[in-house]
Amino acid sequence: MSFIETIRLKLGSLNALPILTVMGLVCGLLAGGVVILFRLFIESGLVLWHSGEGANDFEGSPWWFRLTLPLVGGFLVGYVLHKVGKERRQVGVGHVLERMSFHQGYMNWRNAVVQFVVGGMTIASGQSVGREGPGIHLGSTAGSWLGQKMHLPNNSIRILVGCGTAAAISASFNTPLAGVIFAMEVVMMEYAVASFIPLIIASVTAAIMSRIVFGNDVAFIVPSLDLQSLWEIPYFILLGLVIGVVASFFIMATRVVATRARDWSSWLKCGTAGTCCGIIALGAPQIMGIGYDTVNSALHGELSLQILAIAFVGKLLATIICSGLSLPGGVIGPAMFIGATLGGVLGVFGGYMFPNYASDYAFYSMVGMATMMSATLQAPLAALMALLELTNNPNVLLPGMLSLVIANLIVSQLFKQPSIFESQLRVKGLELKVNPLSQFLRSVGVAGLMERKMVVQDKYLPFEQTEKLLESTPRWILIMEDKVPKYLMLANDLARYYFEQKEKDAEDKKNAEESGEMYEAPEHGDIDLFSIPADRQDIASVYLQANLEEALDTMDRESVDAVYIFRTTAPLNDKIYGILTREAIESHYSYK
Repeated sequence: MSFIETIRLKLGSLNALPILTVMGLVCGLLAGGVVILFRLFIESGLVLWHSGEGANDFEGSPWWFRLTLPLVGGFLVGYVLHKVGKERRQVGVGHVLERMSFHQGYMNWRNAVVQFVVGGMTIASGQSVGREGPGIHLGSTAGSWLGQKMHLPNNSIRILVGCGTAAAISASFNTPLAGVIFAMEVVMMEYAVASFIPLIIASVTAAIMSRIVFGNDVAFIVPSLDLQSLWEIPYFILLGLVIGVVASFFIMATRVVATRARDWSSWLKCGTAGTCCGIIALGAPQIMGIGYDTVNSALHGELSLQILAIAFVGKLLATIICSGLSLPGGVIGPAMFIGATLGGVLGVFGGYMFPNYASDYAFYSMVGMATMMSATLQAPLAALMALLELTNNPNVLLPGMLSLVIANLIVSQLFKQPSIFESQLRVKGLELKVNPLSQFLRSVGVAGLMERKMVVQDKYLPFEQTEKLLESTPRWILIMEDKVPKYLMLANDLARYYFEQKEKDAEDKKNAEESGEMYEAPEHGDIDLFSIPADRQDIASVYLQANLEEALDTMDRESVDAVYIFRTTAPLNDKIYGILTREAIESHYSYK
């Protein structure tokens, strides 16, 4: 057995942490490198119609530039998407969740190439989208590609997709811990030690690479601010209530737009989104691009109430349109922008009403940024970690946790809204499968639970070879007919039949000797394994890379209780590795 094959079999189990850690390191290098290239692509002005002032400095541009850049960019992006075909248009975080939920994390690198190109074009042309969504797609694809190239088990590919996600967030925001939590909370939807350590090493690796290229600063430069008084706590509750309502409206409105435009062509969707962005940017240029400069200004208290309010309303409307019309960009950055400006507006009003107790409005912008992110993505822990790492200020955690919990409850319990990503999938008619049993079954490969004590035997077994076959004490016999597996039977059934025949022969010999007759040993023909008394089971096949969920799905679909595990080692040459039964899966889950 080759070294790579040994790794594949080891990764199928739950005890593959050292190997997964190394794979996480490699994935961090790949994903971090791809995301860094994507950031450089955006920032270098490679897109031909980009202004010379930088990706984030649209406020000083003339009105005609703010109108025409998104308009022309939108139609160009739509044209490219129209040309690449329907399958290749599937991009973004929603696509990653779809592949994780329905395709075991298998992602096509061609979609990632499309995401790289049109994502960069979209952001550089001033559309109201973020770079994190495309980055997550690119990082996830890097992890998936690595697993596919090495033919790793599907449970390991899922972990590598998580590693790519963590690396992407880490490289985008320079927040390694938030990257890990986001990957587990939003993409993998599980917390497990087997996943946690590989994700950490991938995230740290990407963060180091990002700091080498872009420096040590995080995405937002935040001043040191403190909670002025505990009397502000009720106002932070109000902040959570307001942001919860706004986040619910954002999710619902985006879904309405997406549903209405579901049958539109790509160029019409993107062109309409670009046109709307250009029109909104005439009065609110802050909404163009990723908007980190505006967020930084809000976090430093440099914006007036009027600018905060205009930027909030403009960004909310523009992002609803861009996201609803499927522009290939992210919603994480815009959600943080909306939260920061709305928090700033409420902070200014709080300062007017309670000048002796209110903190600087920038403090409310910080809390609002994380609260909107949490409520929109339904990812409270990831938002808290991002808040802590971005601000480097533990004083923001107490009001942040309070506002964040209130906002999440408003969205999920009062308005019954899913996360923005789940909402996007529902427009496509897809419902994420999230339950503890499915999560557990996906985390274990069939190689980790299969019974290897088995033999493959043709339908006809020469009687004299039976004892030799049984010497290896197999548990199962996979019976072949015309080189195709047909039935599965317990080796004990064959042993019982064989030794019954041997005992009968011995008894006949003894009787002949006692009666003085000459004994002639019978000539046994081949044993027909289809005919002897035995409990034979129909059987289906499962590929070595499959996980337990796929094995159970195959059993249900084929109406069998067992599968044989195989891998194609050469054309028309399948190697069989073992047997997996429904009983073994159920026993394993019950034990765990």
